[in-house]
Amino acid sequence: MWGLGMSAAEPLPTPPAPSALEAGDLIWPKKPGAIVPYDSRPGSAAQDTADRWNREKNVYLDQLKAKSHLSEEERSRYELLHSMTYDAFKVQYFGASAPGEAATYGTGGFYTGHVGIIRILDGTPYVVEAMMGKGVRQLSYKDWIHERSGEIFWVGRLKQITADRRAAIAETAAREIGQPYNFWNFDLADRREYYCSKLAWISILSVTGFAPDDNKNPKRVLWYSPKQLMNSRHIDIKINPGPYLSR
Repeated sequence: MWGLGMSAAEPLPTPPAPSALEAGDLIWPKKPGAIVPYDSRPGSAAQDTADRWNREKNVYLDQLKAKSHLSEEERSRYELLHSMTYDAFKVQYFGASAPGEAATYGTGGFYTGHVGIIRILDGTPYVVEAMMGKGVRQLSYKDWIHERSGEIFWVGRLKQITADRRAAIAETAAREIGQPYNFWNFDLADRREYYCSKLAWISILSVTGFAPDDNKNPKRVLWYSPKQLMNSRHIDIKINPGPYLSR
């Protein structure tokens, strides 16, 4: 299913031009008519995604059970994850539903599972991102777009933040290049491991002094998702190809 009256026969929007990007911009990719697998790798098959997610969830729950003491957040997380199905996870992570909030998957808007940060070096745009299997990496925007052939892209920019400070956000993220990826590290302040929207959250907070979701507490029960970041009141969506539905 497509939004805004588009049909699958119509051409995809052209990827954002490099000249339209500024340092510190945020970019969300998405395959039309499909959920981005939570590992966010371009072209990755989604058939085994639910099985992999469930295996990883069970490993994480075993780690919690082995601990002698659980924090309040960990106890709440254990209860939520123990009964959470992959379909429920998709609603909460890709669709940005708050924990415990009722939502129906696929009923409107669109679902996105990845976000990168634009960095400009000598006039050339790059993307800094946290990727499963790669960790925090930097790739030229040209190569990044090539990897994501057939995807559509949203671009957001922080409101009322100077260009220098937005560029500092990208530089802050770039200092984490080489750090490992861990989707199951829920502490947003833990700089040892990242997932994509966690990298954006801590980089924005470090430079601006505010959290994009206005919650500076890094001890979260569940993930801070790319869609939550897109919905931030602090972000102006500069390039918007439309509210494509997920199916």
